[in-house]
Amino acid sequence: MIHQRHMIRQILLLCALVSSTMQAQFAEDVLRFSQFGLGVGARTLSLGGATTGRGDEYSALFGNPAGLAAIRDYEVSLGFSRNGVSNDVSFLGAKTKSQNNAMSIDNAGVVYPVPTTRGSLTFALGFGRMSNFTSSASFDGFNGRSSIVASSLAPTTDLYAMSYTDERAFLEANIPFKIWLADTTGTDGFLVPILTDSVQQSATVLEGGGTNHWSFGAGIDIARDISMGVSLNFVSGTYSYDREFIESDSRDVYHSGYSFPYNFDRFTYTSTIESQLDGFNVLFGLMMRKQGRYKIGMTLRTPTSYEIKETFTNAGKSLFDDGFSLSASIANATSYKIQTPYVVSGGLTLYVFDWISVSGDAEYTDWTQMAFETENPDLLQENRYIKRAFRATTNLRGGVEVTFWDLGLVLRGGGAYLPSPYKGDPSSFDQLYMTGGIGINMDTNTVLNLAGALGQWKSFRDNYYDPIIPQPSSTSESLTNSKVTVTLSYRF
Repeated sequence: MIHQRHMIRQILLLCALVSSTMQAQFAEDVLRFSQFGLGVGARTLSLGGATTGRGDEYSALFGNPAGLAAIRDYEVSLGFSRNGVSNDVSFLGAKTKSQNNAMSIDNAGVVYPVPTTRGSLTFALGFGRMSNFTSSASFDGFNGRSSIVASSLAPTTDLYAMSYTDERAFLEANIPFKIWLADTTGTDGFLVPILTDSVQQSATVLEGGGTNHWSFGAGIDIARDISMGVSLNFVSGTYSYDREFIESDSRDVYHSGYSFPYNFDRFTYTSTIESQLDGFNVLFGLMMRKQGRYKIGMTLRTPTSYEIKETFTNAGKSLFDDGFSLSASIANATSYKIQTPYVVSGGLTLYVFDWISVSGDAEYTDWTQMAFETENPDLLQENRYIKRAFRATTNLRGGVEVTFWDLGLVLRGGGAYLPSPYKGDPSSFDQLYMTGGIGINMDTNTVLNLAGALGQWKSFRDNYYDPIIPQPSSTSESLTNSKVTVTLSYRF
């Protein structure tokens, strides 16, 4: 599952390089690390992620551990996934398409039922890929209103208002100044950008990584038709961000007849981020059932407390009409903590006949409860923004499973509706997934499950911020997310 939003992080990264006390994070980082995908395992994916009221296989460890109590056989599970993102980007009247794909292990683990004379006690241990950050965006168009240099990287700044130490630190961290795209000569103490507008802007943005749960859990019958369970989830993950942003003189506005440095030809600005995530949460589950008729499940996931270590680099290269070129780069590192919201889910599975069942889930999350865990005033301001900009949502998931006993086949289909967590977003920003899959009983002990999902929604991206010009460089995006998962399970 991919959520894209505005990416006004370059000015924040630059500020973080100027002052070691400032952070390069904002609300979107917390949102990204707070979201889960469509569940673990091919069977779960094919049912739209509806697992709260089902849970009778290894994936129950990540969906509703109370369902583990229904497993009476030892089980070994292994699965792989392929995630793909296609993005149609509209920018200043021009359209560009981009793609990004990633392969990963989806799940690996074991289920161990304890022999009992009454009831059931079942343990499970393993790994599950809970979210994927794979994304992509590319655009190319002529911007006659602004430049990233003048708007965000080197706006006109009064250096005389700074102390000498702050002025030197500011200039040392200002890439346009170091590569002669901003100047102080003859400006009475002001840093003035060379580029102001009328430039061809193009960019490629690639994002990757995801979160993994290393989990241990158990399900136990506490009454004849009632079970409860818990899973302890140690979370690890990575996030990567890579953007190459290019401004060029495609219409010869800064032509070769001008003296250096006004004979500008091209500016290439690259930004990279690498994040390492570590966290922990607990998933509690309850399940009530009537054999052959229905199952009702409920779960509560505690907030995940994350510690995130991040390194980032900004680099710039200027090229002029006479062939002269300059380059500069600045790197830094930081760490911070966040807390995600509680997640409450309820699910129901109805066994219409012995060969057909219908499952549905509702998952409630109050996104205003996300927060940076800090005393940093800049990040506290982001926490206030979270309260204003986000809302509570209810994700809906459902699926149908049809079993052909004589053929040893199971057909599944489903869907998921994931509303945008931002207040005021149009319905086109909500994510809608269609899912499907097949189960093949290879022999009495081995099952191969295959599943696919296709999701679509719209979003936007602000490439940088200008205090005067509204949306100086913005894109409209139409995203398609595809996922294919294969899971092999062996019971004995």
